[in-house]
Amino acid sequence: MAYTFKSESMEKSPCGSKICNIIDGFADYGNQFALTYGRIRALFGEPLYESENMEDLFSYCVSATSEDGATVYLDVYCAGTGPAIGGGQSEAAKKAACELTACIRQTDPVDYSCKCYYMDGPTVLEVGIKDGKPFYREEELVLSEKEFKELYARLYNL
Repeated sequence: MAYTFKSESMEKSPCGSKICNIIDGFADYGNQFALTYGRIRALFGEPLYESENMEDLFSYCVSATSEDGATVYLDVYCAGTGPAIGGGQSEAAKKAACELTACIRQTDPVDYSCKCYYMDGPTVLEVGIKDGKPFYREEELVLSEKEFKELYARLYNL
């Protein structure tokens, strides 16, 4: 491994854009999603934040230090396209993101559980790992117009 990865504080979070997705393809996406977040949690612990909004579910700032001591900062997050790694667009950042993706995919997940909402559906999801087994349950969100507006305002901080 050419990089050492470490969870950092929000202040070190880079300004940048998506470098790569962590999940490759859509086969068994729900279980892959659950496993990926469990693997990220195994590597880096609790996220900087976790929300109920599937399109902004979690965020980590991760430093990637190369063997020669150079450090780049990456964002590990979940947005509308799923778990991803972002940061600057330098070759070093892209190389570190690629290596971090491989590291995440090889890590054993920890147990966790979260409930979130995907408002384009709209759906409610329960995602996690229990006793090492992934689960991803999605149900149609049935709310009154008032309840929907209240949930929407809460999820989007309106």
